[in-house]
Amino acid sequence: MWVLLAIVIIAGSAGTWAPYEPGIWAPTLFNPIDVAKNIALYVPFGVLGMLTLGRSDARGMARVVAVAVLFSFAVEALQLYTADRIGSLTDVASAAVGTTAGAALTRWLRSAR
Repeated sequence: MWVLLAIVIIAGSAGTWAPYEPGIWAPTLFNPIDVAKNIALYVPFGVLGMLTLGRSDARGMARVVAVAVLFSFAVEALQLYTADRIGSLTDVASAAVGTTAGAALTRWLRSAR
């Protein structure tokens, strides 16, 4: 499920592929609706990451968040090769926040048992 969600994120982030036209890099671009969507999309990423790793400790959370940050950065880098998408570090930060929330929720639910 975690890999399937990653594929959905990549497909949703893909634009019109234009490898010979430079994309737009706006590292501090802030759109509240886009930030909310990214956070909401990455909450399940954090939950599924924790379930996939089978861990509920802080190290597991750190690993899942690190994977999400690297994954999100790669997705943003790929957007530099699209004609209609904008790469932004704000999206990477939003992914980290959403993943942290999902991982923390999973950790909390597991500890409540």
